[in-house]
Amino acid sequence: MKKIELTTTRIIALGFFIAIFVGALLLMLPFATVSGEHTGILDALFTSTTSVCVTGLVVVDTFSHWSIFGKFIILILIQIGGLGIISITTLLMHLFRRKFTLRSSMLIQDSYNLNTKQDLKRFTLKVFKGTICIEFLGAVLYSITFCQKYGLLRGVWYSVFNSVSSFCNAGIDILGNNSLADYAHNPLVLFTTSFLIITGGLGFVVWWDIIDVLSQIKMKKSSLTNAIKGLNLHSKLVILMTVSLLVVGTLFIYFMEHHNPLTIGNFSEGDKWINSFFQSVTLRTAGFSSFSQKGMYEATALFSMALMLIGGSPVGTAGGVKTITLAIVFLNFLSMIRDRDEIVVFKRKIPNVAIRKAVAILFLGMSLVIIMTILLIISGNKDGVLVDCLFEVVSAIGTVGLTRDYTGSLNIMGRIIIIICMYLGRIGPISMTVAFSSQNVKKNLIHYPEESVIVG
Repeated sequence: MKKIELTTTRIIALGFFIAIFVGALLLMLPFATVSGEHTGILDALFTSTTSVCVTGLVVVDTFSHWSIFGKFIILILIQIGGLGIISITTLLMHLFRRKFTLRSSMLIQDSYNLNTKQDLKRFTLKVFKGTICIEFLGAVLYSITFCQKYGLLRGVWYSVFNSVSSFCNAGIDILGNNSLADYAHNPLVLFTTSFLIITGGLGFVVWWDIIDVLSQIKMKKSSLTNAIKGLNLHSKLVILMTVSLLVVGTLFIYFMEHHNPLTIGNFSEGDKWINSFFQSVTLRTAGFSSFSQKGMYEATALFSMALMLIGGSPVGTAGGVKTITLAIVFLNFLSMIRDRDEIVVFKRKIPNVAIRKAVAILFLGMSLVIIMTILLIISGNKDGVLVDCLFEVVSAIGTVGLTRDYTGSLNIMGRIIIIICMYLGRIGPISMTVAFSSQNVKKNLIHYPEESVIVG
């Protein structure tokens, strides 16, 4: 029998699985619930998965079902899931002064999907410091509202929980059973949440690139124009795609829903724009909602699914197929219709391996959506609600957490399917493929003659 090698990607996949399993066991303890009774294994497993996979879909109400202990476990699972198993291990190794081996560096590299092994320990520690600073800032901003409403201790606890959940793009809150709908007219809460979601979704690599640019401008070493030109190609594409998707999403949602009384139709003009923007942000794998997702027109729901599948950017806390993937596939399309033999953007050529990877990720992501939606429908969950089923699957695979009031109605098989979707969505379709295939790529010893085929 061939021995199974624990490659780096397999370790990452196994690490998430172990975290989910341990989290489920802890949530099954009687003192993890308000009632003091055991939570069923499937409900505990679902909650642990949605926490570690920073999704946000829930089958039991987080606010009323879980005790302080249960909510604290969920918070820890969210933080672990957002930063990654390997990142947490790296921090512990640093705290206990353990030596970083080549294997450790490979684990960090694959965990963050980086192309270089240079100074990965320092990179990881910077990620932790940056995360703590941003989550602290978010908690301070939230506390302005929550401490007034809930009192000091409770308000601080809610602020910390929401800040971690927002930054990690988890979408789980303990404010009530209707997410942020009670704060639909509170710009501070919505903009704070948006700031945390966008910051987490941009990706850590982009953070440091932007900070370097700002430092150069502050020290007058470079002009604003030259500093922006100095951004690496990855950061330029991420910022361009993020801004474009946020603007397009806001405009589409506003003009589609501004007369819909079930969503933002009864809001003031200013609140319509703010909530349209918030919806555009939260669709990028966060999962908070300020109005009913079930009440949206089906055209808006389909558009929302596209944004959910795209998700955030690489090397961050967001899920989805990622903005860079979409950018490369779109640029490849443009190069084809322009009869170009290579992709050039910002005077830089995109390597062929990146193009192949982008196409593979998009294909796997869309294939998963189709297969899992079919399985969810035939598993016996409410007939005649294709949009709701599709929305649920895309939300799970994109680790978003929004639902059209469908999660609570899932039967046993439906819950298992969504658990699988969340797990696959978190570790990534391409990582999943690599994790369970041979790492030793064999180059062809024989090269065959080329022959064209008809495409399209």
